[in-house]
Amino acid sequence: MQRLASGVSIVTSCSAEGRRYGLTATAVLSLTLEPPCLVVGVNKRTRLGGILRDATGFSVSVLGTEHLDVAEAFAGKIPGVGGADRFAYGKWRDDVSGLPILEGAAACFVCAIADIMEHSTHYLLIGSVTSVHVADGEIAPLVYFSQGFTGIAGGLEAAIPSS
Repeated sequence: MQRLASGVSIVTSCSAEGRRYGLTATAVLSLTLEPPCLVVGVNKRTRLGGILRDATGFSVSVLGTEHLDVAEAFAGKIPGVGGADRFAYGKWRDDVSGLPILEGAAACFVCAIADIMEHSTHYLLIGSVTSVHVADGEIAPLVYFSQGFTGIAGGLEAAIPSS
């Protein structure tokens, strides 16, 4: 699996008490365009995995190379940084739904949980996208490959279609 390159995102949600939780994820994919839905894979043993069983929604912030420190913090790769301390990395704000989203992310998808399936060690969450926040301009996507974070040579212009 280490040879399967994947985009890097931060998946976040909140507990019933309003505590923020999040993790670095590489198992995020677009499921449908109409209606817009995402699938996210989350390990059952993570704190976020436990929270998502009872949550109504989650957010997905798609990272660029400038967010390497955020990816490492939420992946548990920075010694002594865990839990809510991870949100000290990057600039976070709450979406109108109350879910944390990363400012300056290539895109942020806020989702209502439509379904949760269990498979082996993971939950597969299907999220109905309720809002999208996008960055304009050149994007240098952060990618996970061969057990490490890397970028794609040269930025990609992220043309946002006007509606």
